[in-house]
Amino acid sequence: MHRTPVIVPFLAFLLCICLLVAGCSSPDTTNQTAQPGDTSTTTTTGGALFTAGDIVKNPNAGSDVAWLVIGYDPATDKYERALIYPNADSSWGYRTDTRTDTASRSVMEKVYTEKLANLAPSSVPVVTPTTMIPEATPSAAKTVTATATTEVPLAPVIKKIIPDKGYAGTTVSISDLSGNNFAYGVNVTLSHSGSATIRASDVRVLSNKSLMCKFAIPADAVAGSWDVTVTNLDGRTSTFTNIFSVNRDPSLVTTTAALSAGTVPITIIDPPFATSCGYKDFTVTGSKFQNGAGVTLRRTDKPDIVAKTVIVDGDTRLRFFIDIPTGSMGFWDFIITNPDQTYGKLMGTNGFEVRGC
Repeated sequence: MHRTPVIVPFLAFLLCICLLVAGCSSPDTTNQTAQPGDTSTTTTTGGALFTAGDIVKNPNAGSDVAWLVIGYDPATDKYERALIYPNADSSWGYRTDTRTDTASRSVMEKVYTEKLANLAPSSVPVVTPTTMIPEATPSAAKTVTATATTEVPLAPVIKKIIPDKGYAGTTVSISDLSGNNFAYGVNVTLSHSGSATIRASDVRVLSNKSLMCKFAIPADAVAGSWDVTVTNLDGRTSTFTNIFSVNRDPSLVTTTAALSAGTVPITIIDPPFATSCGYKDFTVTGSKFQNGAGVTLRRTDKPDIVAKTVIVDGDTRLRFFIDIPTGSMGFWDFIITNPDQTYGKLMGTNGFEVRGC
């Protein structure tokens, strides 16, 4: 009769103990399901240093050109990249074509250690500088104001042309027409009083200070000094008088015979010059390139400069990396030698120029 009050409190005590044990174990399981793989998501691959849109450069390079990272492929451990050029106001930037190439992560992250900016690759215009050819930008908030007069483009200026001579009846490749304020779409011509104007082909603007082109000089062209004229799309123009010489030499069959040799054609070295400070990389187009080809700069008064790394992307394109010693300024013969000893050579002013830092 008097045992019931004792049993009821005892059962209530046991129920409380069970609830406390269940409560202590349940929060852990709910937290585990609420945040699955929490630590694994924060420690992804210990991967690439650069991301898409990074603009990187060799800090020792004197060139204005840099690399735009298009992306990284962990399967091959390589970056896809494209050359990017600064605008006239030194901001980044624009591309001159749609070409891309790949480079190993070890090379990119070891050599190109200076990160300059980050732009979405899709936002970088191709062969359309953002400020080299100023135009009115569409903006509802902008009307014609006084600032529009401060954005007038500058006229181009010609300083030097390499080479500065050619022969009638040949095509001359201009490796460097240097100056200032060059813009995409520029027109380049040779002119002489009493002769038809020669318009350059394959014009490629490397930067607002340098361009490449070709002049097909007619066989009946007048020998003597010719003027070079550069005209931007906005109509602004510059003429350097008597800067280019046309020669006539019956013993010379073609210009390339005098300025090149070998059976391996070399069309373009991009860029066509280096500075004597730091590690450099270049792209060469031509034909008949073989895996294992070597690249050498040669001059009679200096030891050969041999490229440390040559990457053959195909029989028409290769890339090479070269370290230019100090005191190497001037023109060098540029030689590509295949494993079977076939070679191509560009000589003298048609070859490769090393400039000061």
